[in-house]
Amino acid sequence: MPTAFNISSTDIESGKAMAGISYFGLLGFLIAMLTSRENRYVMFHAQQSLIPTILFVVRFLPGTPFFVDGIAGLAALVLFIIGLINGFGGKVQPLPLLGELAYNFGLCKPDDNAV
Repeated sequence: MPTAFNISSTDIESGKAMAGISYFGLLGFLIAMLTSRENRYVMFHAQQSLIPTILFVVRFLPGTPFFVDGIAGLAALVLFIIGLINGFGGKVQPLPLLGELAYNFGLCKPDDNAV
């Protein structure tokens, strides 16, 4: 899968820490963006990290029904844990169910020329 995103093994090895840190909310995302903008592995995970962050923020919107709050909170927690495992573990795979939406953020897109 790293070739589909044109991510080198060097980028993966050097970016594991920042990729994991990117999942720690908006602050983690900003730290990753400011320190590792040239590392495609970190950008891939920074992009993915926005999904649990958005779900977490949805919980605090006024008027959010209780069941939506619970589902968003649980989904954010599960995706956060999966993201941490993937980021620190060197895996290049989108988060389950919602990870494909992260490509719309445009930080790191699959390489169309990859085989």
